Amino acid sequence: MHGKSEKVLANAAGKTLYYLTSDTATHIACTGQCTTFWPPLISTGLPTSSEALPHKLSIRRDANGRQVEYDGHLLYTFSGDLSAGQANGEGITGFGGTWHVATPGL
Repeated sequence: MHGKSEKVLANAAGKTLYYLTSDTATHIACTGQCTTFWPPLISTGLPTSSEALPHKLSIRRDANGRQVEYDGHLLYTFSGDLSAGQANGEGITGFGGTWHVATPGL
């Protein structure tokens, strides 16, 4: 990001995926009202990718449901991204941390 071109993780609709720096293995910072702005990526089955990724996609059962995580980072979309390919949430601070676009290398 920040003026350079790189691959980003996206959901099946092409919406950019983000992670929050204040989410940890034992504490989920984005719940409740936060999920109105940052909807969690939820999956009913095992998450997959159309391309090979260097890190693991998995499911974490948490307050948001069966949330997808990548390399231990919970994934979200951003309500301010109105169409596929937008990354308007990059660098926003809130809910105890900073939001970053999820890239294959994180």
